[in-house]
Amino acid sequence: MNWEKRIISHAALAPYLAHQTSSDFRARVTALIAQQQAAWLMLREAVAGLTAVEYKKLDVGGSTVFAQFNPKRIVSTAARVDAASIRQRPCFLCADNLPPEEQGIEFGANFIVLCNPFPVLRNHLVITSRAHTPQAIADNFDKLLDLAQALGPDYFALYNGPACGASAPDHLHFQACSRELLPIVHDIAHWSGHGVSRIEGGEVFRLSDYRVNFLIARGTERDAIIAWFDQALNQLALVSNTLDREPMLNLIVTCGQYGWTVCLFPRARHRPACYDADGSAKLTVSPAAIDLSGVVVVPEAAHFARISGEDLETIYSEVTLDEARFDAWVAR
Repeated sequence: MNWEKRIISHAALAPYLAHQTSSDFRARVTALIAQQQAAWLMLREAVAGLTAVEYKKLDVGGSTVFAQFNPKRIVSTAARVDAASIRQRPCFLCADNLPPEEQGIEFGANFIVLCNPFPVLRNHLVITSRAHTPQAIADNFDKLLDLAQALGPDYFALYNGPACGASAPDHLHFQACSRELLPIVHDIAHWSGHGVSRIEGGEVFRLSDYRVNFLIARGTERDAIIAWFDQALNQLALVSNTLDREPMLNLIVTCGQYGWTVCLFPRARHRPACYDADGSAKLTVSPAAIDLSGVVVVPEAAHFARISGEDLETIYSEVTLDEARFDAWVAR
């Protein structure tokens, strides 16, 4: 089945548009979510299950993190993303391999918005490329900014690098969710920070003594943010010695009245040591953008019961860039 057959028809979407115009992208996304839940049993059950997931509030370095017991996310958390495993399975983001009921709407000329059947947060979307092309941000960061702007202030958009969170590193995609439960949004607004540099129409800064090292770029000028990101990406490749490939990173982007806010998390490794540990030391946690932002998915009941704030401090410190390399990157 090709992508044209996957795009939902106006007739199928119209009953869910209420009084909104079909040209309003946010209204079409809302209608798509409603239509897909009505037509697709797997999604409907997944969304219903999401309302019953259990949370545990933990203190991590003075900040709040929510551990989320979400057993259905084991599909993503435990995904094998080595080259051999990727070659042996069909791509689950290609049109031919989606469930029969799954349909989407267009975003620009090259992307399709779909509902994620394994949601972490409310209104969890996958924005997949029409083409089966590898996950890479260098030439696609502008599309991530445009996605966040099109979805508006109630959403955040994200990108997971191919070696640190993307369960489909062979197929370019973004994700988006409702931002209401994401702790980092509150932390950026209220945590003390200090500036790193100025950009046209905005600033680049970091949070002081925060649980994880990351940079925030905030501004109203799209081209200035893109130029900053290109420089940050190039310098991160130098600091992390990854000139032959994309440096490990995760991104969270929001867009509201005062422009874009971009959170760039530089990574040191894919998974923490506890992921491969034995016995009581094992915790099935595989951090990606949402986890770094304060909602940590734990799909195993026993692991959720015992995970602590101290465990998460260790996990964050292992998977993100250490202080020395982070400071060197910032200095560049």
